[in-house]
Amino acid sequence: MQKVLLGLIILCLQFTTAYAQEKQNQLSLTISQGEEIFLENNLTLIADRHNIDIAKAEIIQAKAWPNPEVAFELAMYDNQDNIWFRTDSEAQRVFEISQLIEMGGKRKKRTEIAKKEAEIAEYEFYTTLRDLRTDLRALMVELHYLQEKSKSYKNVIEPLEKLITVYKEQSEKGNIAKAEVVRLKALLLDAKKGWLDIEQEATDVSSQLKVLLNLQPQVALNITLPTLNYGEQLADPELWVNEAQEHRLDYRIEQLRLQQVGESLALEKAENIPDIELGTMYDRRGAHQSDYWALQIAFDLPVWNRNKGGIQAAKIAQEQQQIKVTQVENQLQIDVYNAAQKLNQITRMYESLDPELSEEMKAVMESVTKSYQRHEISLIEFIDFFESYKENLSQLFDTEYALFSALELINYTVGKDIYPIQ
Repeated sequence: MQKVLLGLIILCLQFTTAYAQEKQNQLSLTISQGEEIFLENNLTLIADRHNIDIAKAEIIQAKAWPNPEVAFELAMYDNQDNIWFRTDSEAQRVFEISQLIEMGGKRKKRTEIAKKEAEIAEYEFYTTLRDLRTDLRALMVELHYLQEKSKSYKNVIEPLEKLITVYKEQSEKGNIAKAEVVRLKALLLDAKKGWLDIEQEATDVSSQLKVLLNLQPQVALNITLPTLNYGEQLADPELWVNEAQEHRLDYRIEQLRLQQVGESLALEKAENIPDIELGTMYDRRGAHQSDYWALQIAFDLPVWNRNKGGIQAAKIAQEQQQIKVTQVENQLQIDVYNAAQKLNQITRMYESLDPELSEEMKAVMESVTKSYQRHEISLIEFIDFFESYKENLSQLFDTEYALFSALELINYTVGKDIYPIQ
């Protein structure tokens, strides 16, 4: 008796532990909760954030002056006194120190270029954030509707399995034709195959989400979406184009690069101005007098190389970047108008749907199943409605998913949340 009781206790403990572990591995998320985890855990963002610090470090480097140059000379052999490596007070030695002074504001111009690069690095980080956050939302919405599709398949598979069990018993008694049972089994097999395809697709989407959120592979995700709310903000592509030019960081990056190549052109022109090297020299015995001190000034004569090639290349780069800015601006306008058109199309489609269609179809499917069990409808009628239920419910989910995607596409192309999906 004690052994039996001990076995029951161990079994209960194992069941409790397994249940607790299963609950621990389940994670229910809304869009906003997913974004919070994403901002804290995403490894791509953590790595790319360092690019901003690297660019800021380059600003510090660009501000630095050139290091002074020091030279020391000691005579190897004194031919007057026949002494090698003489080191006493009469030994010949030369000491020089010089400092390069850059003219034409070169150091300042390089600093401005580095500052622009730091701004670009910051904008590129937020562009990556925008891209990844859009991917995150798209994957969460997709996973939600795949899970809903999976539930809809289960809602018809379970009653169908029970129905087949009953009909199989009746067939063995000779009350129902065996062919009818076989046809129901084929229908069940097709439904299970559809359910399996959806589950495998959901597994792939879930894996991508776990990478974005940096979650453990054993975590099971359950996504909850808000109620669709899109009627407050009407499609206005002209207004959205202006907002996109203000908020789209990829567009602002190209504008910053245009400013940067302008700074590069100014730097190339400044390279034509000779730098000055100032220094002083001490010569113990090698000059016309002992303990000779001299002031040194040196600079290039811009005779053969006036940096014409560098200036010309910078001008061409400036023209090239101006074309890129125009191209990005045109693409931005096309993207916004295209997104607005897609939203209008899917909105008209969605508004034509009955919001209670999903629940009504589930209720009718249960009623039809019962009617078939009572032999009030034929097998062909039951199969026809069964296939119609699966197809129509799938189309309903696809339409809702398309609307969520269209709303998020507007947010993405404009660069701000016109339609917040939280």
